[in-house]
Amino acid sequence: MCAVIKEAPWPSFPTRRALALLGALICRAARAPTATVSVPATATAQPTATPTPVLAQTPTNVPTGWNVLATTYFSLTCPPDWTVETLAVDQAYTILLPPNQYAVQAMVFPHADVATDLTPYCHPESEGAQHTTVANLPMTLNFTGLGNSVRVWRFANVDRTLYYLVAGDTLAGGATQARYKAIFATFRPDNATPWTC
Repeated sequence: MCAVIKEAPWPSFPTRRALALLGALICRAARAPTATVSVPATATAQPTATPTPVLAQTPTNVPTGWNVLATTYFSLTCPPDWTVETLAVDQAYTILLPPNQYAVQAMVFPHADVATDLTPYCHPESEGAQHTTVANLPMTLNFTGLGNSVRVWRFANVDRTLYYLVAGDTLAGGATQARYKAIFATFRPDNATPWTC
């Protein structure tokens, strides 16, 4: 409820000046642009289908009886009695040999930063790494870990996706190294066109 406050009596007839001012305000208001707001009709939300991820192509050189690990970024194979542990946050996949013993790891870094992430791939000598070829792809190989016991291969494609293939096998025997090499030989990225440094 509004209260009316009387401060002074109003003149009984408006003055010419007051009428002119009132007319100007009315004309100005008539020319002022108006804004309209469209409110869409309320619609019932329809459930949307979750798109099925497109998986990388299956390796062509799958050893008989081996399982295929197919992700959206790569695929590779492993012996049938080995298991895969997925760390979805980092796009890391650890392949465990029985009984749940660490064997190899594949990691994916989509949209890698050219200046920092791709430097070890483009300039491997800065880390003491070397150029090599794995699965018919140009990669770099670096030895790291305690006593250089871990081998790390890197591959980057034109989509700036950086892949790490890791095996902690340099202190293991030749048979273990050969098995890990056979796993990585089946590696197939979603896009095999290498990044040009």
